[in-house]
Amino acid sequence: MRCSTLRTCLLALLVLTISPWPLSRGQETQPAALPAQTQPSSMTTSRRSLGADFPSGAKVAVIKIEGMIYDFTLTSLERRVDRALSQGATVIVIELDTPGGVLTSALQIAKYIKSLQIPTIAWVNDDAYSAGVLIASSADAIVMAPSSATGDCAPIVPGQNLEPTERAKALSPLLAEFRDSADQNHYDFALFHAMCVLGVEVFEVCNKETEQVRLVNQVDYRVMVQGLSPKVAASGTDGKGWLGLGGPTGSTQADPGAAHLDVATEADRGQWDLVRKVHDGNTLLTLTQSEAVEVGLARSAKIRTEADLKQFLGAAMVFDVEPTWSEGMAGWLTSPAVRAILIVALLLGAYVEFQTPGLGLPGLVAALALAALVVAPFLVGLAEIWHLLLVLVGFILLMIEIFVTPGFGVLGVSGILMIIMGMALAVVPSSGGGPLPLPDPAALDQLEVSALWTLTGIIASVIGAFFLTKNLRRVPGLNRLILTSPTAAQADAAVLDGAALARTSGGDVVGLGALRVGERGVAVSPLRPAGQARFGERLIDVVTPGQWVRPGQSVVITEVEGNRVVVEPGEPA
Repeated sequence: MRCSTLRTCLLALLVLTISPWPLSRGQETQPAALPAQTQPSSMTTSRRSLGADFPSGAKVAVIKIEGMIYDFTLTSLERRVDRALSQGATVIVIELDTPGGVLTSALQIAKYIKSLQIPTIAWVNDDAYSAGVLIASSADAIVMAPSSATGDCAPIVPGQNLEPTERAKALSPLLAEFRDSADQNHYDFALFHAMCVLGVEVFEVCNKETEQVRLVNQVDYRVMVQGLSPKVAASGTDGKGWLGLGGPTGSTQADPGAAHLDVATEADRGQWDLVRKVHDGNTLLTLTQSEAVEVGLARSAKIRTEADLKQFLGAAMVFDVEPTWSEGMAGWLTSPAVRAILIVALLLGAYVEFQTPGLGLPGLVAALALAALVVAPFLVGLAEIWHLLLVLVGFILLMIEIFVTPGFGVLGVSGILMIIMGMALAVVPSSGGGPLPLPDPAALDQLEVSALWTLTGIIASVIGAFFLTKNLRRVPGLNRLILTSPTAAQADAAVLDGAALARTSGGDVVGLGALRVGERGVAVSPLRPAGQARFGERLIDVVTPGQWVRPGQSVVITEVEGNRVVVEPGEPA
């Protein structure tokens, strides 16, 4: 009898004879059938035996994992699971929307989920690529949202081709974890193999006698359908090395070992029929929500909202377990765009503070921005000590260039580059040990984004500083933050050295033709670097190239352009 004619009968027989299904990790509950609209297909029933069902009337806790996967993801997950259990949760749902992340972190998360003593469900909403599908496979069941996708889990280093040994080293723990999840949660390992290794083909086959349906790779297919011996099938005879598959190591060299056989044995020779070819191996396997249900990876492809989830599980209640306010704040402060704003607040706050005596509001703003830039990445486990040292050294070099050495050269450029590198690296997951852990290869795209936002913040700060240099005393509200020296106050009262002075902007004076390069005057307020100087009977808004000038010191005009009058210190008055 053909496989396709018995599937409906097999499903009916299984439903009639089903006994109470045990929960994962050895716990048991009362019998609970899946909702009618989510009953598995006959293919899935025969292959996966439905796996662990979930108790009706459960208290379901939803814990969302989104964005990059790294070490703090596990820390946050553990904290939220503990809170969920304390609130009486009987089922944990891990909602996933992630492009992937650090392999070691994902491995730890997968092991942690499998260690939980209550049922778990992975909810792909909207995507779970790479590390995301590894985490999803560790749950007792997977459900997906409409228009969602999962798969594509090969370890990579962007811009580089891994050598066979390096690829084998990365794939070994990854495939081992996938195989453990497949065995524990009744998945076909060939699916995960095809997600990790380019060249793995996936076939759906059906046993001629038992009607069992499996998904297998091309080596098993040659044994089970074509009738080759396991040894011949594993040796590879298609002229492409090991059947073009390269084996779990990803090597393109022939690998005759029988370890690549997944399920086939000598007894399976020629005992299976081909149902269809699921994946051709030309790309890494990626599944849409409907495809995932079709091959038995997901239970449902219609779970978009928590209301859908509640109905699907027949749950008594569904509640979110959000990160704590400190975790949420730290995560928000480590986003690249927010850090760019903080950089602007830091640099402009410091700049304004340098123009005014004493510690005021701009200095406080700069200090708070610096604290947020430094502390937040440490709180979420992203920053390393050497990142902070890089920023500190870069800042010192920049200050030396501005206030000690003439002009702007190597020290200033080096300082800016070090600040950009330190700030960008501080919010990118690192991997490896030693005193200088480098960015994880999977996070290089994130590093590029972080660097661009950091550079944007610095450029915006430079533009802002240039604007403030010319208009600091004219900006409404901001000019009130500037402390005026007693000498300047007397000048504003139009009395200085017994002469009446008219306070005039640089633009007005230039229009009158009263200023010229080389003319000498006296600073009547601190120039840090902007302030006021007296030329004849007028007070003029001036700025230095960067030097600080004390009140009463002689200055000389070096540049007049528009309303901008540039002076340098002259001989003491």
